[in-house]
Amino acid sequence: MNKALSATLAGGFIAGVLDILYAFIVYGPLSYGMSPLQVLQSVAAGWVGRDASRAGGWETGALGLGTHFLIAIIMAAVFVFAGTKMRALLQRPILWGFLYGLVLYVAMNYVVAPLSAAGAAGHFAASAGEAMERLSHAFGALRPSDPERAWMLPGTIFTHTFLVGIPIALAARRFLRD
Repeated sequence: MNKALSATLAGGFIAGVLDILYAFIVYGPLSYGMSPLQVLQSVAAGWVGRDASRAGGWETGALGLGTHFLIAIIMAAVFVFAGTKMRALLQRPILWGFLYGLVLYVAMNYVVAPLSAAGAAGHFAASAGEAMERLSHAFGALRPSDPERAWMLPGTIFTHTFLVGIPIALAARRFLRD
């Protein structure tokens, strides 16, 4: 297996495991009392919508788990590709992984989620105009917050930076070193 593929798979797997464990704990006993299956179904809702995902049982849970790891591997692949072109990213993986995690936070919360079937409209954007409207709404307003769970915003940023971005960057450095 070549170095870039090893870095991508290792970074994606590690980030995926850390992120999903965080979600199981935070969205489970620490806040909403969701079961691991419900957490995975919430990921699958991006494809099939919330109602269909909840009704799908373990099948939509498996779709959510597969989707979660696919996204993590794609995130790792982007960083690994960038690391092969800009070697400076590999020299300071903590810094660049942290910054990459911030980019991932914005991408997931203000682009991917709003445009998914789990987004506010409950379905994929039907047109470019609708997609732009959703993006404008997502970027133009503060995310709704629950005063009892205000800690979740820094927690979400933490998971994208320390549990996703930095592990991906460290895996890239480990496997792509000359």
